[in-house]
Amino acid sequence: MRRRWFPLGLPLILFACAPVEPPVPIVQVDAGTVTAQAPVPDAETAPPTESAQALRSAWQATAPEPADDGGVTHATAPALLGVVEASEDAGSALSLEPSLSQSASVGADPEALPGEEEPQVITESEVPVLELGPDGEPLIDAEDSASDDSTAMGTETLAQDLDGGSAPGSSAVAVGSDPTDPATTPITGVDGEEDVVAEAPLTEADAGMEPYAIPYSPDAGSLRVRRSIAVRSEPRQDSPPLGTVAQDMRVRWKGAMRGPDCETWVEIEPRGWVCERYLEQNFREPRVRPLPRVEEGALTPGIYARVVGHRVRAYPSLALARKKRQGVLLKGSVTVKLLGQVKVGRRTFWRTSDGQYFEARVLREHRPSEFSGLDAEALASLPMPFAWAQSRTAPRTDVVVRKAPDARAERETVLPPRTLVSVRELSPDGQWVRIAEDHWVARDDLHVAWSLASPSIVEPGARWLDVDLEAQTLIAYEGDRPVYATLISSGKPGTDTPEGLFRIWVKFAEADMTGRMGSASYRVATVPWTMFFEGDFALHTAYWHDRFGEPVSHGCINLAPKDARALYGWTTPEVPTGWSMAHATPEDPGTWVRIRGQAREEPKKRRKSAPVVATVRDL
Repeated sequence: MRRRWFPLGLPLILFACAPVEPPVPIVQVDAGTVTAQAPVPDAETAPPTESAQALRSAWQATAPEPADDGGVTHATAPALLGVVEASEDAGSALSLEPSLSQSASVGADPEALPGEEEPQVITESEVPVLELGPDGEPLIDAEDSASDDSTAMGTETLAQDLDGGSAPGSSAVAVGSDPTDPATTPITGVDGEEDVVAEAPLTEADAGMEPYAIPYSPDAGSLRVRRSIAVRSEPRQDSPPLGTVAQDMRVRWKGAMRGPDCETWVEIEPRGWVCERYLEQNFREPRVRPLPRVEEGALTPGIYARVVGHRVRAYPSLALARKKRQGVLLKGSVTVKLLGQVKVGRRTFWRTSDGQYFEARVLREHRPSEFSGLDAEALASLPMPFAWAQSRTAPRTDVVVRKAPDARAERETVLPPRTLVSVRELSPDGQWVRIAEDHWVARDDLHVAWSLASPSIVEPGARWLDVDLEAQTLIAYEGDRPVYATLISSGKPGTDTPEGLFRIWVKFAEADMTGRMGSASYRVATVPWTMFFEGDFALHTAYWHDRFGEPVSHGCINLAPKDARALYGWTTPEVPTGWSMAHATPEDPGTWVRIRGQAREEPKKRRKSAPVVATVRDL
């Protein structure tokens, strides 16, 4: 059964920031949705390493008992080469939300994503108006839409990327199928005309041929990629893919060889081989663009909207949309990426990145979260451990700070959600945390970031990720030094994120997801900055909610757009500029990802307070 995502409505949550009297001097840190406040560390208050370790031991000793289901425990990731080879045979199992193949919960909204919030009416001024041509259809310059200004550049489906790509505008293919059969394949070029690319069949004579170098010195400034195509590790079709270079990129070449299934294999920069039939000489200088393309100041590579209403139809052209003819009836939950708008009289139509047209009245916009984590500079100014103050039972409400570790103690102040605080002392029963002198916060209202040693399998100084499911936090390390920390949304109980040690095995600039959950079908438009670490489990952007710090997904690790973008560029395998995806290889292995703990939705009932017997400096 194929599995996939479904669209979530995600308005930006605006937290009411009540006046807060800081207990100690503060520094301002950009934590995303709200302004975070963190006590300034000093020699007296910042806990030494030994004290922090003792505090963590006390924290673990007083942790609530895990749920009966125990989460989902996976073994250590297999050897990297085995993972890469297995990905080619992933078949229909590959999707972003692995647990969507399970039956939907009784009473759940069959057309809602985990954590979905109410979508917003689209602000027309935010989407460009498309100019109409003489035929009444929008004018879209092919080169601009492919490589300069289009947010759709590099938007291939997961299935297309795994199989080496397919011609733009073609229908999605099943994962594991081969889009390059011996038949002739039409390809749309920058001039809007179809280039005919003859697929050379593999002959028996060719099959035993060893590649050999040939002279190659085209009279050109660059080579234009005529279609999104797989880049091979060796000059032969059956060699492992390194990734996919996007259509209309202009690349440099290093040399050429004649191989068994292509007259001329061209070695392109920075690495890999592409058959010359997918390249054409271009007089202009090489040019590649980062993927996905994001406008300056934007959070995501475009505007996303959920289709709402009953018996909604998608139309292949503006003329047919105006006449309401030949529309395709949509079923299930559908999220689209908007390219532009067209006004016809009093009616407004929206064109999507895949060329479909909808009336504006059936679309509601997803508003991506502006939350972001802390970079290395911000982390250097904070004591470890620290925490985000955010209630697990009421995440959008202010967090109460009391004068003593007792629910009946006098209230000292309140903190806006996601305020940064120090973790300085733990009450003996483990239910209260002192964040400053006479300032206590309930344990369940904190998401603590601990600085931990790297797993023994990670090479000294190497980059790796630590995901704490109980705290709903992620910390990126270089060796034992934290360089990034943020809140996440992992799988909720019942659709757990797997625990274990894994490696990122493939990364996608954007991935379209389609599939089913029970009897309901889903289609989610291009999900940017996606990093698969275990089969079809991935770290990826969630542009449809702002519930980071809460376990709401169907197994994947949801990240705010700013965090996903930062981690996509920081982790390995490196995705070369102009490529829409990249596989991990023995030469460029994926970043290690350690996932531990168990997510929980409801905290244990708090115990009554107990006298403090030790402070963090005493431990």
